[in-house]
Amino acid sequence: MIELLYQFRVLPDMEIPFKVPQDDRVLGLLDDLFRSIGWRERGPEKWKEVLDNSRYCAYVITGNSLVGFGRIVEDGVMCMFYDIAIHPDHQTRGLGRELMSGLIAKVRDKDYASIGLFTWEQNPGNVAFYESLGFERVPTGMELTRYMRRE
Repeated sequence: MIELLYQFRVLPDMEIPFKVPQDDRVLGLLDDLFRSIGWRERGPEKWKEVLDNSRYCAYVITGNSLVGFGRIVEDGVMCMFYDIAIHPDHQTRGLGRELMSGLIAKVRDKDYASIGLFTWEQNPGNVAFYESLGFERVPTGMELTRYMRRE
């Protein structure tokens, strides 16, 4: 079950759709966004599978372009943030922080044993960005320990 987030503020020329239409045009926009940041394409069929297996998704569209995307996969005990991406032309405008804040709000009170993400080594600035949101470095990636269940 996908729950889309749209409650975060965006710039006046941007739109947050209420659901991810799984038609080839929109799924192609995901590949366009990924190409813009140097990640590999997945293609429409793989994107359908990815979205079907994600618990929460958030994205930002302006005009005919997808400029931001992120998703969470969870199993009731742990959750992971995946595919956090902001188009290079729209970075440093606060969209990444808004997108992540909306996603974090959905998981911070769920009593997860682990709330994590992996960083991309080709983007060394992303560690500082995630740390500014409360994530901490751990041997396996980064975790949002302040919202995790204490054992």
